[in-house]
Amino acid sequence: MGFARSACMTILFLLIIFFLSPSSAVDIPVVSHSGRRSNVEVGFIFQTWLSTHGKSYVNALGERQRRFEIFKDNLRFVDQHNAKNLSYQLGLTRFADLTVEEYRDLSSGRHDNEPIQRARRVSHRYVSLPRDQLPESVDWRKEGAVTAVKDQGSCSSCWAFSSVAAVEGINKIVTGELISLSEQQLVDCNTGNYGCDGRGYMDISFKFLINNNIGLVSQSDYPYKAVQGNCNHNEKSANKVVKIDGYEDLPVNDEMSLKKAVAHQPGVYNGPCGTQLDHAVVIVGYGSENGQDYWIVKNSWGTIWGEAGFGKMARNIQDPAGICGITLVASYPIKK
Repeated sequence: MGFARSACMTILFLLIIFFLSPSSAVDIPVVSHSGRRSNVEVGFIFQTWLSTHGKSYVNALGERQRRFEIFKDNLRFVDQHNAKNLSYQLGLTRFADLTVEEYRDLSSGRHDNEPIQRARRVSHRYVSLPRDQLPESVDWRKEGAVTAVKDQGSCSSCWAFSSVAAVEGINKIVTGELISLSEQQLVDCNTGNYGCDGRGYMDISFKFLINNNIGLVSQSDYPYKAVQGNCNHNEKSANKVVKIDGYEDLPVNDEMSLKKAVAHQPGVYNGPCGTQLDHAVVIVGYGSENGQDYWIVKNSWGTIWGEAGFGKMARNIQDPAGICGITLVASYPIKK
C-alpha cells in the first residue's frame, strides 16, 4: 500500500497500551512438552537461557536458586500452554526469572484508566462508515515508515518509545525521511510522564512537544541511557529535529475506527490479559492468517522478543475493548 496523504494533514500509527506476562511471547523457543521434565533437562534449559541473556547471580547469596525456582514455574506455565496447541506458542523471554509482580515493576507501568479517559482529545476523523473500503492488510514496515526495533532496558519508558515511533513514522510519510529519534529526550525533559516510573502516556508526550514548540532530536544527538537524567535538549546543535503539529485520540471500544486509522497511517496472541493498562506499543499494520485477524505491533524489548521485536495480537474479538484493551487509549500525532 502506498503512503496516504490528505490535503490538510497526514496521520500515522495508533499507540496502544496492553499487558503481557513475563513469558508471553516467543524468545527462546520451547518444544511443546506435556510430560514431566527431568531436573537435568530443566537445569540445561536454565543454563542456556542464562548464557543467551548474559545473566549471572554469583554475587548474590541464594539468589541463583531463588531465580531458578521462579524460572521453573514460568517454564511449567509455558509447557502447559504449548501442550494445548492454541493459535500462539510461548517461549522464555528475558523476563523468565521474574515473578509477575517483579516484571510489572521493571518493564511496565500501572495506570488508572479513568483519569486519562476524561482528559482525552477524542477525534471522530476515523469513525467507520458503511461506504468505507479498507485494505485487507496493511504493513507500514514494507513502506519504510518503521525504524529498527529498540530496547527500553530496565527503564519503564515504553510510553516514550511508542511516542517516538509514531513521530518517526508520520515524519517519514510527510517528508520522505526516516530518522531514528530520541526516547531519552522525552524521558529526561517530559517530566509530566514520570521518566522511568512507567506512568507515562503517549498523548501527554505529544502535548508536551506541541505546548513547548519543540521537536525531537535524533537518537545519535541524544542517545538512550535507560535512566532519567537532566534535560539536555538543544535543537540548535542537533543534526536533525522533527516536529509535529497536533495529536488526536481515537474513540474507545471501536476496533473498526482503529483499523481505519491504521489503514491511513502507519502466531497470534489471543490469551487472557485484561484491560488494566500498563504497557505501550505501536500498531504498524494489520492482516489475517488462517482465519484469524490480527494487529501487527512493534514492541520496545529488543529484537530477541517475539518475531524480531514485533508481534501479532488478535483483532475482531468479541469484546469492544479489543484484545488487552487495545481500543481504550489509542492516539496518534499529526504532521502537516
